[in-house]
Amino acid sequence: MQRFLRGNFQQQVGITFLAQILGLILLILYSAIIARQLGPEGKGILALALLIPEMLGTLLNCGIGVANVYLASSRQVDIRDLTANSVGFTILVTALGVSLVGILALTGWLQKLAEGVPTWLIWLAMLRLPIWLLGVYFNTLLQGLHRIATVNVLTIVQNVLLLVGTFVALSVLRLGLLGALLASLGSMVVIVLAAGLLLRRMGGVFRPRWTVPVIRSTLSYGLRGHIANVLQFFNYRLDMFLVNFYLGPAGVGIYTVSVRLAELLWHLPNAVGFVIFPKAAATKPQEMNSFTPRVFRITLALTVLGALGLASVGKFLIQLIYSPTFLGAYTPMLALLPGVVFLGGAKVLTNEIAGRGYPHYNSLNSGIGLILTVALDLTLIPKQGVLGAALASSIAYTAVFVTAIISYLVVSQRQALMYHPSDR
Repeated sequence: MQRFLRGNFQQQVGITFLAQILGLILLILYSAIIARQLGPEGKGILALALLIPEMLGTLLNCGIGVANVYLASSRQVDIRDLTANSVGFTILVTALGVSLVGILALTGWLQKLAEGVPTWLIWLAMLRLPIWLLGVYFNTLLQGLHRIATVNVLTIVQNVLLLVGTFVALSVLRLGLLGALLASLGSMVVIVLAAGLLLRRMGGVFRPRWTVPVIRSTLSYGLRGHIANVLQFFNYRLDMFLVNFYLGPAGVGIYTVSVRLAELLWHLPNAVGFVIFPKAAATKPQEMNSFTPRVFRITLALTVLGALGLASVGKFLIQLIYSPTFLGAYTPMLALLPGVVFLGGAKVLTNEIAGRGYPHYNSLNSGIGLILTVALDLTLIPKQGVLGAALASSIAYTAVFVTAIISYLVVSQRQALMYHPSDR
């Protein structure tokens, strides 16, 4: 297994990166259709509606996804038990999420949280919650089983279906927001069914079942990584709700373009992190201590080059893809680039730390970033609008980068001492 992982790391990263580039092209075309057919306000409304079920899924899923990667890769829990456990948690989280939205709707907080978004659209978007959860759980199981190419193929197919479905719904049938949401739902359903069939052939069982040992194993690891994922998610997306609060859906539409373009730089770090997580779980710490720094330096250097290129062509891309209406997104995009570069480097380290079995360090890092994001958003958005949100995120991402380096040094040195007692 070690020889297999060493020999295929670059190949797996390369496949993942190329798949993400292809997916990027498809998502840019999808985003262009949304922007040109719905305009800034419609784009913002759709983004907020889709964000709500994803936010609830991230908040309530107890870290089962990251636990699936670790436990499947380290072979600590059988795939039969992990799939049954995942389905069971999907049902539980969906029930909790729907109940929470119902409470928010009855109390009026739902309309305040997503002001300007029709309530019917939010409820329809909630159909995404169980589908999104199963997609996350199934993909993380395949990732943990080192089926990297399979996950990439599924992602590409989903993006193709999303693009075609959205084009038909908006440009041909003229269904507006309803059509865009239905296209998103349809593409997710197809991929979840495909992933489920693959896992079934590998021994997966989809009748929901909870057993104490499996629950203990998944929650013991998952909750430690879950806190980090929740905090990081809010660090990424809470600013959209604050932009909506201060500037309305049209401001969100502009900001999503800035974010979408800046986050193009994460495709390589995401590919590296996607592969290094299961590798770290199945590789000796001594080997990772020499392997990870090299990967980190190369990834960071390439991301810097990508940022320079994006800064030079960003204005042209906005006009070409989204139309001149969205040119206000260029300056915020520039403000995001430094933080996005640094967080790209942090992604390599945080995934490696999680693979070693220390996801709680990432929770501390993400918590620091979220505190900075909220404080700076509340200070800068009222004064500088979308640019303030971008500056706040960039500063917070830089702080996460610094704390990720510190955490990696602590974990790697601790494990070096554990495996070399004579060095103490």
